[in-house]
Amino acid sequence: MKRLLGDPAAVEKSWLVEWIPVWKKEEESRLEAYLKKILSIQLKNPSFPTKEKLKTEFKKIQNLGGIRIRNQKSTLFYQVSYGAEFPNLSQIRSFTIQGYYVDFYLGRRTGITSVEFLKTGLTCAFYYFSEDETLLYSQESSEWKIKTEKTLGELNSFFKTRNTNCQGCEKIRLIDGTLFFFPSQSGISFWLRLGINFLLLVCAFILTIFFFRNFWIRNRETLRKAIQTKKNLDQEKKSILSQ
Repeated sequence: MKRLLGDPAAVEKSWLVEWIPVWKKEEESRLEAYLKKILSIQLKNPSFPTKEKLKTEFKKIQNLGGIRIRNQKSTLFYQVSYGAEFPNLSQIRSFTIQGYYVDFYLGRRTGITSVEFLKTGLTCAFYYFSEDETLLYSQESSEWKIKTEKTLGELNSFFKTRNTNCQGCEKIRLIDGTLFFFPSQSGISFWLRLGINFLLLVCAFILTIFFFRNFWIRNRETLRKAIQTKKNLDQEKKSILSQ
C-alpha cells in the first residue's frame, strides 16, 4: 500500500527497476528456445554448417545481439551486431545442443527500434541500455523527447544537461545494464491518468452488463412471443379439426 500510494515518480521508478530484469529474462528465454529450434536443424549433420549459411539464418533474428558456437577445442563460429570480437559480458546466456556449446546475448539489429512497454498510468520516459550499450527497452513521453540518435553517449549528454532542471531524474545502474529515468514533472498526472483509466474500466464494465441484460431481456421477450404464437397456431389447428 505504501508503494502504491507513494510519490508518483518513486512508484514508476520502483516498477521499472523491478520489471525490466523480468522482461529481459523472458525475452532471453524465448530467444533461447528459438535458437535451439534453428540449431537443432542446422547442426544435425555430421559436418559443421558453413559460416555464410549460419550468418544468413541469424540475421533474420531481430533481437539477437551476438552468438558464438564452440566445441571443447575452439570457437567454430561467432557473430555480433556491434564490434569485431565476441564480448565478455555478464548478460551472456549459454546452452548445449548436439555436443556444441552456444553462447548468446540480447540486442537489436540496426534499424530495429527498442521495445516499448506501456503501462496504465505510467507517464515517465525511460531508456534501458544493456552492457554492450544497446537500447533494449524504452518509452518516450511528451515532456521528454530526444531528437538525436538514442545511444548511450547521447543519453549521458542529455541527462547531464537536463539533470539540474529535472526533479527525480536518475541514471540507475542495474545488474547488467543502465536505466535513464525521466519522471513526469507534474505530480498529479500519474494519478489523474490512472483515475481516468479506472473510471473508463468501470464504465466499460457497466456498459457490458447493461448490454447483456438488454440482450437477455430481448431474447426472453422474443422467446415468449414465439411460444405464444405456437400456442395460438395449435389452438387454431384444434379449432379447424373439431369443425
